[in-house]
Amino acid sequence: MKRHALAAGLLVLSCDSGGSPTDADGSSGAASSSSSSSSSGGVSGSSAGTATSSAESTSGAETSGGDSESTTEDDTTTSSSTDGSTDAASSSTGASTIECPDAPASLTRWQVGNDDDAQVDPTGPALILMGGGPDVDEAFAAAFPYAAGGDAVVLRASGSDGYNDYFLDDIGGLDSVETLLIDQPSLADDPYVACRVEQAEVVWFAGGDQAAYMEAFSGSAVAAAVDAVHARGGVVGGTSAGLAILGEHVFAAYEGTVYPDEVLEDPYNQYMTLDAGPFALPALARVITDSHFYERDRMARLVGFVARLVEDDVEPDALGVGIDEATALLIGPDAEGTVYGDGYVYVLAAAGLPQQCAPGMLLTYQDLPLWRLIAGDTVSLQPDVEASVEAGTVGASEGVIVPANPY
Repeated sequence: MKRHALAAGLLVLSCDSGGSPTDADGSSGAASSSSSSSSSGGVSGSSAGTATSSAESTSGAETSGGDSESTTEDDTTTSSSTDGSTDAASSSTGASTIECPDAPASLTRWQVGNDDDAQVDPTGPALILMGGGPDVDEAFAAAFPYAAGGDAVVLRASGSDGYNDYFLDDIGGLDSVETLLIDQPSLADDPYVACRVEQAEVVWFAGGDQAAYMEAFSGSAVAAAVDAVHARGGVVGGTSAGLAILGEHVFAAYEGTVYPDEVLEDPYNQYMTLDAGPFALPALARVITDSHFYERDRMARLVGFVARLVEDDVEPDALGVGIDEATALLIGPDAEGTVYGDGYVYVLAAAGLPQQCAPGMLLTYQDLPLWRLIAGDTVSLQPDVEASVEAGTVGASEGVIVPANPY
């Protein structure tokens, strides 16, 4: 897909801990099975949902588009007003409790299950990397036992509570699910929000607008809380835009999406906004991710992302991970990832410096190792890629992807 006008611009990559807004790759909802500068990305309790906040809770549609091209899928929501009562939370050892402060009036939230914090010790850490489109039940079912019957928090910048009953009743194995609508960047530093995230054993990022996620979460209290959940053995994951923000490096989509032909024609075009990710997840060191991969023909842009990270001396050993819709990679506590779902996971490794990667020039970057993995295949990303399949190669030559069908 081409734009009518393409303005070239130079991207400044930032690697500090405060990344900036991400890709607007929205993801399907559960039921549908801030910032650094960067210029030219056993169920228990009730199943009835409650919404709290002085902001009137509204039903919404979960986005399922990518970057600035979004579509919507209906979410079934049940919201009723309740108080913003405090919750008891366990420490990371489960030996003592703390109380979260009251929820702010500006926060919309929905909760199902047990109101009290489950004082359990998760057995991970684990990561769920999902490529958008229909959610992958088997990946959640394999991951949630690591939560040891604990609580889940869903974070999103738009939409509603579609994951609540899906996680609690359809997948099961959780004590409660709370969805927090982070529709203002300031909420990512709110004490209640950070406290509830840190208490959780599962943190899930829904799809939506990755630029909004980056603006909210980079350098925030929530980002620190997510890292803490993972460090004590919890499960962290996301789909579509929620996947895009998990790597050490992120396509930020500050200027909207970037199309594969634009990357090949000029890897420094104004839409190539790359930035540092908000989180420090060891299994995703040096990684940049992409979603809706085959469906939106994104191999060329992943090659471009890796080329930029290498050319700009940001990440000489960069890895790209692209995931198809209805597909997931579950990385367990042994750092080995297993593929679930209907499509492929693609792991792309840097191959030294690009032959040509410069503003206004056609991209040439040849012979990058590429692993194509389907359901049941395994891969470890750290410290080096080890996979249950042999690698092929992919690249770009004078602005053309090689081979012509890289999938």
